[in-house]
Amino acid sequence: MSSNLRRRTLLVLNVGLAATAMILAWRKFGAPAAVEGVSTKAAAKGFTRDATAPHYPATVSPADQRRWLVDRLRAMGVPNQILARVAMKDLDQRWNKYAAELTLKTRGDPEVLAALNLQIEKGRDADMRAALGEKGFKEWDTENMRREANTGKVELTGAETDAAYALWKKLQLRNLGLRELEFSGKIDRAGGGDEYAKDLAEFQGQMKNLLGDDRYAQSQALDPRATAANLRQDLAKANPTEAQFQELLQTQQQWNDLRADLARQSDDDAAYVQRLKDLDEARDEEYRRVLGPAAFDALQKQRDSGYSEMKKYETLWGLDDTKIDQVYSALKYYQQSAEDYQSGARALEAQGQKVDWDAVHQNLQQFAQQTQQSLQNYVGQESFDKLQRNGIVQFNQPAGDLPNGHNGRRF
Repeated sequence: MSSNLRRRTLLVLNVGLAATAMILAWRKFGAPAAVEGVSTKAAAKGFTRDATAPHYPATVSPADQRRWLVDRLRAMGVPNQILARVAMKDLDQRWNKYAAELTLKTRGDPEVLAALNLQIEKGRDADMRAALGEKGFKEWDTENMRREANTGKVELTGAETDAAYALWKKLQLRNLGLRELEFSGKIDRAGGGDEYAKDLAEFQGQMKNLLGDDRYAQSQALDPRATAANLRQDLAKANPTEAQFQELLQTQQQWNDLRADLARQSDDDAAYVQRLKDLDEARDEEYRRVLGPAAFDALQKQRDSGYSEMKKYETLWGLDDTKIDQVYSALKYYQQSAEDYQSGARALEAQGQKVDWDAVHQNLQQFAQQTQQSLQNYVGQESFDKLQRNGIVQFNQPAGDLPNGHNGRRF
């Protein structure tokens, strides 16, 4: 399963194709015959274009406009996938226009824009279902599932497709529900991430049961061409030489294969998570060796959503490049140090030594408070509040649970 499953599945839109399809619909059907109950001379003449008449009444809603266009394109024999692109293009244009207006009105308030983004994603299924109809929507959305949850393109029976779609849809809706809880302040980002990790593990287990271990592992493999294309896009700003790219491509392919092997072999969730972490660290070290420390660190910043947000809103949040780099470095140092300290304590316990977990927790708490105070003093109270309010600065329990009732505490 793609690590980006929490984020929305977007269909790549072909603007020229959508525009061409709209023109074809206009030319073949003629605008006046568009809406049932609208009587015009053009309709009586057999779809002869009447440039003076609208193709639907001004009172028709945007949803009805999309459905009108889709119905007429479908009657022309346009494939459902193209119809979905046309509908999605219209939706994106309308939402982008509204987002631009809202940005000007609220001066780019991140909370307002985040609420809009959540609103868009929550309503996307309903919008596309209204445009394509139930059958067309299911066909389009099932293809989204295959692209997202079956990257290895394993052949599925009809029953397997239906079952996989139901599992995938449940996970997708659960993700939206968690994001809504985060936005309303009922859970924090770390708590939402923990809950989603459990849901994702459950989904993966159910997919294994559905397909069997071997077919499930195969379903998670990436097509070599897709791997190469994705890697080129990911490394664009690092600008590797061709020799470096080929070496990193081999590393990435090996990493994909090893992840597939782990998915087939691991039954213990805790062991599986630790092995994935070890595998990720080994890949990162190879990237660092090939690219060099400076280029690798720049790539890590590019991949970090918190760093990207700080860069995007640096003026609004009272930051500059130097402060952003310092905040990023301090948070990374805190996280790595806390994880290393906790891992060391677990290793000692595994060797039979007694570990005072209350003391471990207190030391971690003190370290978090010191880091938080240092950042607050460095960027100033106002900027620190904005970083904290937008989830950039969060001092939660490091990865991995503390035993004996200590897991999940917030600092």
